[in-house]
Amino acid sequence: MEKINIANNFLAKEEFDTLRDTITQYEFPWYFSRTVVDKEEISPGGFSHKIYLNNIPCSSFYNFLVPTLDQLNCAQVYRIRINLNPRLSESYVFRFHSDLSYDLGEDVAAQWTTSILYINTNNGYTELETGEIIESIANRLVSFPANTRHRAVTQTDEQTRILINFNYLKAPSTKQKANTSSKSPSEIN
Repeated sequence: MEKINIANNFLAKEEFDTLRDTITQYEFPWYFSRTVVDKEEISPGGFSHKIYLNNIPCSSFYNFLVPTLDQLNCAQVYRIRINLNPRLSESYVFRFHSDLSYDLGEDVAAQWTTSILYINTNNGYTELETGEIIESIANRLVSFPANTRHRAVTQTDEQTRILINFNYLKAPSTKQKANTSSKSPSEIN
């Protein structure tokens, strides 16, 4: 996998608009957490909606994301969470973290992918530890290895910063599948 991949207009307009409208409707359930990255961090907190964790859908909204998972070429999902940061008068910079290194270990996490789909445009952003900044632009998807250290920086302009965080294993590409299927079981092991 490339180190970082950014895709603008990731979903078709109608599909993205439906997704955004569903997440931002009045009845959509959000859950507040005092900490976002780890229990030690003193932060303004944030809201989230857990969709999927450890092979278990946690929300009926999961079915709504299946077409997006197909587009991501997802073979196995570890976690999906929607995050919402309310506007602050000054940007808050969260701690650097990697999504799966703590859960799975650094080497295993490197085989997984983190993708972030931004739901609205605002002046918040995602910063990689390497210094790269990914602006929060509606319908932009950024993908990188799940052991990549990154952090969120909150917005000061819009009422909310909303994104969907996916942690998953990619399915082998068609070329990889063809190479694997042409080998005997003893060659694969």
